[in-house]
Amino acid sequence: MTLSASIPLADAQQRNWPSFSVAQSRNVDRLAIERFGISGIELMRNAGKACAERLLRDLPESAPATMILAGAGNNGGDGYVIAKCLAEANRSVFVVSLVPISKLSGDAKLSHEDATAEGVLIEQADAVGITARINEHDGMIVDCMLGTGSQGAPRSPFAEAILAANQKIGLRRVAIDLPSGLDGDTGEPAEPTFQADLTLTFVAPKTGITRATAASWTGGIEIIDIGIPLELKRQLGLPG
Repeated sequence: MTLSASIPLADAQQRNWPSFSVAQSRNVDRLAIERFGISGIELMRNAGKACAERLLRDLPESAPATMILAGAGNNGGDGYVIAKCLAEANRSVFVVSLVPISKLSGDAKLSHEDATAEGVLIEQADAVGITARINEHDGMIVDCMLGTGSQGAPRSPFAEAILAANQKIGLRRVAIDLPSGLDGDTGEPAEPTFQADLTLTFVAPKTGITRATAASWTGGIEIIDIGIPLELKRQLGLPG
């Protein structure tokens, strides 16, 4: 399947794309799976591949290693796909899991296994370890920690990871789907919230990230195609 290039938010708004609530965004996945027979793992692989293709524009072969911060849910699963795709493109990359690998399940577990099979280095860190690991890092940091499935203020060790990443100067920070700690519906930041230079969000912009309160946390926003069928796009008011 050929996916379209990422679309900057400003371009999407000029073309009158709708914005979706978190619940509506989840419903897109449900419809794709239940009505069109696309598996969850296929959607995750499409999303991660498209994100990796966008990141490669900022990652020459000589770039320092990219650090992907991963949680236990689908956002973490996206991170493992991204890592696999970057490794396939001969870019240096590693994943730091902020949860025990044993907690992974479903599509996230499959994506972890795919990344491992590709030879991606996967570390695990607690609250103390993640701060030290980020402090010594000198490459891009990709937030695949919490995504849309989280509510309220991030807890340890996610909070420590966010604070450490935000304090790094001169590194590019990218959030996948939604910066961890940012409310996808209201655009209100929790304490702490990942401060991205670029947010790659899926299918359509979340309502919250289009609000003025979110701008300091999202950085530039680009919309990523995850390969949902043209018929479903038309039903949702999205261009083909």
